[in-house]
Amino acid sequence: MQQEDLPVKPYATNFGVIFGAYSILILVLLYAFSYQTNAGISIMNFIINVAIVWYAIHLYKIDNNGLLDLTTSIKLGLAIGVIGGLLYAAYTYIHYEFIQPEYIAEIKSSMKAEMEKEIQRQQMSEGDAEMTKGLSSVFASPFVLATLGLLSIIFKTFLIGLIVGLIKRNN
Repeated sequence: MQQEDLPVKPYATNFGVIFGAYSILILVLLYAFSYQTNAGISIMNFIINVAIVWYAIHLYKIDNNGLLDLTTSIKLGLAIGVIGGLLYAAYTYIHYEFIQPEYIAEIKSSMKAEMEKEIQRQQMSEGDAEMTKGLSSVFASPFVLATLGLLSIIFKTFLIGLIVGLIKRNN
């Protein structure tokens, strides 16, 4: 008789919430202390992200009588990323829409200056220049930042789940 695998949902839910809360905490701390991201913060953040996903997969393997396959590891990593990413994306939208809207204005002004330089360099027609300016303002919005944060977290946790699964799986 074949061993029935444990459901991934409780592990994904618990660690997804932890992942999302940690990501939100980092954003809040960066805002509160006026830090710009740097290599040290990025490396520390990446190590903690890996630790969260690794620990979830590790606990799953222990609770599943030492059995783990690559598919389950990837599912767990993706599920953690989706749950944590949705929490982070929701907070990111609120943060940049209501708490720190000046950041969006700052991005828009720097993008506008870059677009003006590019328009001058390429000698764009008036219609092309207006279209370029319109597209650049769309990308500097709280919704796009939140969506990019969600996609980034999902991709990151997919890769972490894949690598951890390759290391910890049963052959």
